[in-house]
Amino acid sequence: MVKSWCDWTLGVCKEEEVKKLLKIGDFSALSKISIYRLRHYDEIGLLIPAHIDEGTGYRYYNKEQLPVANRIQALIDMGLGLSLIKKIFAEYNNEESLRRYLTIQAAQKQEEIEAMQQQLRLLQTTIKGLDQGSSLSRFNIAIKKLPERSVISYRSTIAAYNQEGLLWEKLSEAIEEQNIQLANPGYNIAIFHSEGYVEQEIDVEVQRAVIGTYRSTDTVRCKSEPATIAAALTYKGGYYQLEEAIEAIANWISENAYEMNGPIFNIYHVSPETESDSDNMITEVCFPIRSI
Repeated sequence: MVKSWCDWTLGVCKEEEVKKLLKIGDFSALSKISIYRLRHYDEIGLLIPAHIDEGTGYRYYNKEQLPVANRIQALIDMGLGLSLIKKIFAEYNNEESLRRYLTIQAAQKQEEIEAMQQQLRLLQTTIKGLDQGSSLSRFNIAIKKLPERSVISYRSTIAAYNQEGLLWEKLSEAIEEQNIQLANPGYNIAIFHSEGYVEQEIDVEVQRAVIGTYRSTDTVRCKSEPATIAAALTYKGGYYQLEEAIEAIANWISENAYEMNGPIFNIYHVSPETESDSDNMITEVCFPIRSI
C-alpha cells in the first residue's frame, strides 16, 4: 500500500522528533542511573520512556525527564522505596503536601535511628561485660513489658530478707480462706518498697495474679496492677546469687541510658513452693525503667 503524503510527512516528523531524544544509554550516563534500573522503573510505571521503538523495543528519553530521574534518586538516597516514591509522584503534586508527607517520613526515620542507637548501646555494653568477664556473661538481660493484671497482695515489714517466706505464708492463708482462683502464669512477685538497700524493717509486698474480683481484707488487698516496662534478668540457682544479679542489672541500666521508674521486684518462676533443690529455682530480677 502506497503511503499518502500526509502519512509520509508524519513519519518524517516523528523520526525527526526521535532523533532529538536520548538513547537509553545516553540517558543512563547523564542521570547516573543504570540501564537495568531504568528498565525496571519503566516496568513499574515510575519513569516511562518518552518513546519506545515498536520494532526493536528500544527506549528513548527526553531531556525534560532528567529532573524527574534526579528526584527519584534523591528520594532513594533518603531511604524511600520505589513503591513509596511512585505514591509520592502520584499523590503529592505540590510542594506543601510533599513537605508535610516528608516531615512524617523524617519523624519515622528519627524513631528508627533512636531505636538503632539503643540497640547499638545494648550490643556495646554486652560486649564490654563479656570482655570483663562480668556477670553479664552468665545472665541474660532484656527489656520486658509485664501486662496489666489483677492480683492479691500482702504487704508488711520484715527484719531480714530471709524472712520473706513469712509473707508468702500469710498470702497463701488468705488465698485459701477466700477460695481464690489463681491465674496462669501466676506472676509470683515480691516488691521491695524500701528506698535503697536496708538491712532491717524491710518493706516488702508479695502478690500473685488472680482470675476474677475478690474483696480486700484487713490482711490482704485485691487490686489491679498496671502494665510495667522493666529491665529483667533471669537466672537459675539459689537466692545467694541475687546480690550479684542486682549489681549486674543496675550497671546495665546506667550504661544503656535508662533510669529507675519504681521499686525493684522479683518474679519467682520456680520457687521453694514447688522445688526443694535450690539449684533448680528460677528467679527473674526486674527493675522498672524509663528512658533518660
